[in-house]
Amino acid sequence: MEETISKKPNVISRLKTELKKPFTKNMLMFSLGTIGRDFLYFLFNSFLMTFILFTKTTDNKMLMVVGAIIVVARIFDALNDPIMGGIVENTRTKWGKYKPWQLLGAVLTGAVIISVFCVKLDGWSYIGFLAFAYLMFSITFTMNDISYWGMLPSLTSDEHERNKLTSCAQLLASAGIGLATLLIPLFTTGSLAKWGAPTGYKVIGIISAVLMVLFQLFTILGVKEKPLPPIKPDKSDRLTLKKMFQTIAKNDQLLWCALIMLIFSIGTGVVGGGLLTMYVYFEFGYEGGYTLLIGLGYGIISTLFTATYPWLSKKFGRNKVLYSAGIATVFGYALMLIFALAIPTGAPKSSEWFAKFILIAVAYTFIGYGAGFYMIMVINMANTVEYNEWKYGQRNESLIFSLRPFTAKLSSALTQALVIGVYAVASITTYTNAISNIENEASKNLITNKVKMEKITEIINKVSLQDRQILVSCMCIIPIVFMIVALILYKKKCTLSETRLAEMVRETEARKLALAGATENTDESVAFEEPVAEESALANDVVSPLSEIAENVEDAALNTPDNE
Repeated sequence: MEETISKKPNVISRLKTELKKPFTKNMLMFSLGTIGRDFLYFLFNSFLMTFILFTKTTDNKMLMVVGAIIVVARIFDALNDPIMGGIVENTRTKWGKYKPWQLLGAVLTGAVIISVFCVKLDGWSYIGFLAFAYLMFSITFTMNDISYWGMLPSLTSDEHERNKLTSCAQLLASAGIGLATLLIPLFTTGSLAKWGAPTGYKVIGIISAVLMVLFQLFTILGVKEKPLPPIKPDKSDRLTLKKMFQTIAKNDQLLWCALIMLIFSIGTGVVGGGLLTMYVYFEFGYEGGYTLLIGLGYGIISTLFTATYPWLSKKFGRNKVLYSAGIATVFGYALMLIFALAIPTGAPKSSEWFAKFILIAVAYTFIGYGAGFYMIMVINMANTVEYNEWKYGQRNESLIFSLRPFTAKLSSALTQALVIGVYAVASITTYTNAISNIENEASKNLITNKVKMEKITEIINKVSLQDRQILVSCMCIIPIVFMIVALILYKKKCTLSETRLAEMVRETEARKLALAGATENTDESVAFEEPVAEESALANDVVSPLSEIAENVEDAALNTPDNE
């Protein structure tokens, strides 16, 4: 008896070790899958407009049409996300419900990206092709994006493990973005891009497509999913269009998380969406390496934040870390605006030039800590899966997490609209068209790289002080205002603390055990009892009209003899 008892700690220890191994493997394999995805998405989302401006001939009218294409396609894409989430939820294959869509989406998205950056069209003909290609990207990337991020909350319900999983995924996503940040400017801009911007973007487009497929294979082949419950023969538990809207609209914490993520992404997105790149080129010179150096501190700090977030959260609590990230964002952009407007740039490579360059980089480093705000909101959104299960007895991971890419895509549309508006006010096309013509001449070997850089430098020197000030003012003031609004909303509306979430998980597990025991002792099925919880005003305002629309659409679609 004593011997049996003495061996118990060793047995328990070994059991814990074995239980952790699948999670550790899943965490690594899942996270590796995002490196190529984020490389490709960063290229398409942050550099598409730069690619058009510096390789195609455009005017303000064309620029507005491109903006309209992006906004319409992104809104369509965003509205399509919950539907795709429902499709994934209803998928049952021997490979699971996520992996078939991950693979199909990765391959098709890669093909679309190659066509966008390699097609030999210009002017209005390219604009027309872009409209079709952007719509296709919206469909194909959604297949992959919804199924990939929908998998995350299904891998663990433990708060600490979810923090580790999200941090690891975000860390490797940052690696993908960092790699893109390094390669794209060096391949496409300045003296190192000897082949010219058009050829450089072709090479980068092909690289991004290959990386997306290769890294997605880590997730598809390496992650082991939990067994899926079969859909009942009568399909009573299948997610219908009406149920999709009801699930989203009734989850008040999900809606507030999505709104806050949308506001944050719009505000900070204008910086990475082109304003920072354009400002650096016009203020300091047309060299891809300058944007890399400006963002070096940002990348280091954001990576350290991501790597240490599980420890920070455990020590200080999720909310305190989130508020500190928001304050760092506001402080960093305020500091950058002061440095940009108060300090003269001076001649290239002069002491004034170096001083201003370094101070701008230092200010941007503070903002790198603030970038962690988005990652914490992703964790908050993942936690609404348990909240939904606690309230309604259904997890619906893919559907609920479809609001993450929904907010990303909708914010991207609104961000591009803001960026294009700033470009129009600052007369950007006046300068970029001239640079585009020179880049195309260099790409065709009509001029040497040295002559190309001399001509472009002459154009950069003609950019007015007023236009540069418009760029940097919008680049700093927009994220400050949006960040303050996001922080206020979070403080007032988000209530899922670590303690409350743990209580909900315990209550849900207790109900499951009670239901399982009751089912074993009776032949009748036991219905899930919904806990009493107040509906938010936001949910009540949304659920009724959306449900009625969804029910009418679905009734029309199913009103055939075969479906009776």
